[in-house]
Amino acid sequence: MKSPTPTSSSSRVYRGATAEDRRQQRHERLLEAAFESFARHGITRTTMRDICAVARLTDRYFYESFRNTEDAFEAVYQWQKGQLMTRLTGAMQDAPRSLMELARAGLRAFYEFMKEDPRRAQVLLIDAFSANQQTLAKSQAAMGQYATLVNQLAQELYPNMRQQDFNIEMMTGGLLGMTLQVGINWAQGGYKQPIEEVLAYNLYAWQGLEAWIGRMISDAKEKNMRRRATDPKPGEFGVPPGLAKD
Repeated sequence: MKSPTPTSSSSRVYRGATAEDRRQQRHERLLEAAFESFARHGITRTTMRDICAVARLTDRYFYESFRNTEDAFEAVYQWQKGQLMTRLTGAMQDAPRSLMELARAGLRAFYEFMKEDPRRAQVLLIDAFSANQQTLAKSQAAMGQYATLVNQLAQELYPNMRQQDFNIEMMTGGLLGMTLQVGINWAQGGYKQPIEEVLAYNLYAWQGLEAWIGRMISDAKEKNMRRRATDPKPGEFGVPPGLAKD
């Protein structure tokens, strides 16, 4: 008769769940509890015991998932940031290819995401930029992902902007900063204003940008036309046809 095959502790089943299943369930409870705690107290006042109390788990299980509260905040931040980037990318990829329509789609997705769960503003907009330097650097890098997306779309729409000495990165950084500050003010005011009003505050700046780019393109075309008009024509002023400018 064969002896029973040894069973690892991770594969033992208890109430239909393996040890790994139960560990994952605890991690998800702690992640949600950390999200709730950071949103309620802020990163500087949230403790490990706050998170454990909300999750109804002991500190033993907290350390099973996280090294400390900063580690827990990082996990919550990455979780919510990933959802936000998915929402933004989808909205902007589906929008008509014009500057204002892309801006409207991206801004609406951003503000709707924040309003859907008011806890997100505390984590993504407030705590992420007031925490320690390591967290701040990661937050700025995450916002850089959005800036990169906007830069790519801007170059797609206006491929000659760099030739006009137009600093796309500076423009994107300024508009992103405004978007974040409006979002913070809106959240701290309890999301009282309709989202269309919040969009309008941002789109005024995008309208100005669109007009500015339009003038730059128009001025460049006019300058090029004047240059071409004054260029010698083939055979004119003794210029051989092969040396005349295009």
